[in-house]
Amino acid sequence: MKKLTTKSLIILLMSYLYVFPGHAQLNSSQTANTSVKPFSEQFGYGSNMGYFSNGWDDKKIATVLSNAGVNTVRASLPDYFIEQWGTPIRLKEFQYYTNDLGMKGITVFIGNPSDAHQDKTVYPGCTQPSKLFANLYEPIWNSDGSVNKNNYYAEYVNKLVQTYGPYVKVWEVVNEPDLTHANATEWLTRAPLPSELPNTRAPFYHYIRMLRISYEVIKKYNPDSYVTPGGLGYPEYLDALLRYTDNPNGGAVTSQYPNKGGAYFDLLSYHVYPAYFMSVWKDGGFVYTRNSDNAAAQAIGHKNNFEKVLNKYGYNGSTYPKKDLIITETNVSRRSSGNHHGSDEMQRNFGIKTLVLAQKNNVKQVHIYAAAETIDAPPADQTVSLTNSYELMGLYENLKRDAPGSEKINQEGIGYKTTSQLLEGYTYDAGRTSALNMPASMEGAAFKKDGQFVYVLWAKALTDKSETASATYSFPSSWNIGTVERKDWNHSSTGSTKTQASTGIVLNSAPAFFTASGSSTTEPALASQTITFAPLAAKVLGDAPFTVSATASSGLAVSFRIVSGPATISGNTITLTATGTVTVEAMQAGNDAYSAANPVRQSFAVNAATTPEPTPEPEPAPAPAPGQTGSITRDFWTSVRGSSVADVPVGTAPTKTTEETLFEAPSGQGSTYGQRIRGYVTAPVTGQYTFWIAADDKAELYLSSSEDPARKTRIAYSAGWTSARQWDKYDTQQSVKVTLEAGKRYYIEALHLQSWGGDNLAVGWQLPNGQLQRPIAGQHLSPYVTLSSSSTSALLGNGADASMGETPADLTAYPNPFTTDATVAFSLAAATEVSLEVYDLQGRLVRQLYKGSVNAGELNRFTLKAQGLDRGVYIIRLVTGSKVFTQKIVLEL
Repeated sequence: MKKLTTKSLIILLMSYLYVFPGHAQLNSSQTANTSVKPFSEQFGYGSNMGYFSNGWDDKKIATVLSNAGVNTVRASLPDYFIEQWGTPIRLKEFQYYTNDLGMKGITVFIGNPSDAHQDKTVYPGCTQPSKLFANLYEPIWNSDGSVNKNNYYAEYVNKLVQTYGPYVKVWEVVNEPDLTHANATEWLTRAPLPSELPNTRAPFYHYIRMLRISYEVIKKYNPDSYVTPGGLGYPEYLDALLRYTDNPNGGAVTSQYPNKGGAYFDLLSYHVYPAYFMSVWKDGGFVYTRNSDNAAAQAIGHKNNFEKVLNKYGYNGSTYPKKDLIITETNVSRRSSGNHHGSDEMQRNFGIKTLVLAQKNNVKQVHIYAAAETIDAPPADQTVSLTNSYELMGLYENLKRDAPGSEKINQEGIGYKTTSQLLEGYTYDAGRTSALNMPASMEGAAFKKDGQFVYVLWAKALTDKSETASATYSFPSSWNIGTVERKDWNHSSTGSTKTQASTGIVLNSAPAFFTASGSSTTEPALASQTITFAPLAAKVLGDAPFTVSATASSGLAVSFRIVSGPATISGNTITLTATGTVTVEAMQAGNDAYSAANPVRQSFAVNAATTPEPTPEPEPAPAPAPGQTGSITRDFWTSVRGSSVADVPVGTAPTKTTEETLFEAPSGQGSTYGQRIRGYVTAPVTGQYTFWIAADDKAELYLSSSEDPARKTRIAYSAGWTSARQWDKYDTQQSVKVTLEAGKRYYIEALHLQSWGGDNLAVGWQLPNGQLQRPIAGQHLSPYVTLSSSSTSALLGNGADASMGETPADLTAYPNPFTTDATVAFSLAAATEVSLEVYDLQGRLVRQLYKGSVNAGELNRFTLKAQGLDRGVYIIRLVTGSKVFTQKIVLEL
């Protein structure tokens, strides 16, 4: 986190004049625990401001930001400045941003008391006085409903709202109140200490008091504005905010202090500088993944971590109203510093990808740090200091060097402008994105406005310190798109548009924007498809929210809406609100027209009975197939840190192995661990099955076409956290329909990485008759046993006994599939001579990985390099005396 100078804070200031008629005092029972208005502004392409002198003032800075595609800004109005210059000191500037530049959703962070208003107490552990306001615990209101001027902070907020109210959408309370050098994990069991918080230097409960004062005053005079803690960096701090009240006596709940901190903010602002989070500890050293895709993923990963905490305390739209999130500071430098990698390409790609992924993940605003750089960038191969790395963040080159009219937009600014120009006013379309059916090597999203679509696509950068990546993509043939118009990342600068076939599109790590060729970007309507509802039965008012499901024969995702009746719907979860008849409508993703010829509507009754109708008895469980034991194997590894399930060390011996009687892991296992649940699932009847996976944090689900693990393919995954047994948060959690044969066993595997906070993992399925079993019951499961592949041995022409015998090898290869390097690992119960080789499917030897002796019980690891190999399937062959062990591995280039 960086520090802003007094001078930069002054230039960041903006002001407004506001008189609100009819000052009715806020209903004391109204809090963010009872009501939060959904954030309705269009997505905010935002930026922090900055101080550059050299002829630059706030209006000129905002003007060049607008020229770079920025449609909202983040500024500051500190108390010390207002006290010195008067409340309306930046009125004309704020009016200019709003009225002349058309900016909306403006964010302002507040705090920084004047000397006369500062609490001069030096709290335990501190060497300097508090940075917060004195008299915070004076009454907020006078008996006549006016603000008590003896409460300095309340009066300061009151003056701001009265003046700036119609132009400020988001009020941030103190910039980075959780900035710390302490161990933040300790805040999970106690409140942060004054000595741990250099931006407040006060008891933690005083900050919650500021949130309460802000909420009461702002909501009274400007109820459509949002209150947020200012730019949090630590989920642990948020956890503490949701555990304590503003009671100065330890944050306890009393009649005077009835609500915990979550009641006094309705939006959450956070900061993320990905350079600090782009390495993991693995195998005794740090593994780095310093590229734009991992950096952008960190921006979303932080959102997920904060959202996990909110969900933990009920701010999920069910117990309490849901809180939206915004990013008010983020960027990577375009030059490296120490272990922090930076380049022009990485910064540019990060900016575009973060804007896209933010919208894809329902982040409402992204404010880049900052408007412009403040030093000249050295040559690309030259490193800079950590301080200078922050000075090389922005949309323009050094404005301390370039006077107004001579500004030079940099690559990040050009990419930012292109993204804003092509996507502003469009909204993310989850169904259409799912229908793109992008391979794992790609990322992107579909955006829609007035029936028109824009697609942003790129190849994922996966190598450390490299933005080199390549992928080939074709739009779905069912869309009947002949050609597309392509606009590359620098379109806002070049104006260039390329027309190319909609198939065989070559992508690199720089995002490109696509529309259907012709005068309109509207895609041809999808062909009419049959949509089949799972049966809906009568419901009882008072039932918990329940889910509906439907399947389109096109294979596309299905969306739902309530046509009529007393119910609301979010995704595919229905909440009943009264008795009556509810009609639900289903539509395949991306199709704007409902087809009356298809069975896309279904109705059901909501009854007023005091008890639910009896649940039908489930079908009798089939007799277990041979080898079934009613459980599945769970391997657990402690101290696993990483960013994807590929970091789970499946090639090493697990910390423990258990058998689970449901396809679900026990929760409450702690943090930073990995686990794998694997075994066999037996189909009770022949037909089409659908699988789901739910997890916190990340998980992937694999299914084989047989008992052979080597034939497994990924069928579903959760890229972020979900609540326990929450099956519908992400489209990717649900598989396509899979045909299984009655009585046949199939290898199944769930791989899970847990980082911080709550934890869960579960896998469910839907049977061909529509019955949901989530999670899958033990009656259909069998534990994992190590198997060999005699067919593979035969393929290789080897006459040895291809079985594991009495000395299991635990031969594994990961990641699988792989793109650059894979690790091949095995251990043996007895010391012996071995050979480890890799063959192609024609039986030709392509690699000799090892030949020699190994020790008993020792884990042996070898690297299989992709260089020189063609894309495809290979056989890893381990020979120990008369035994042969094999494992398939897939190379995806």
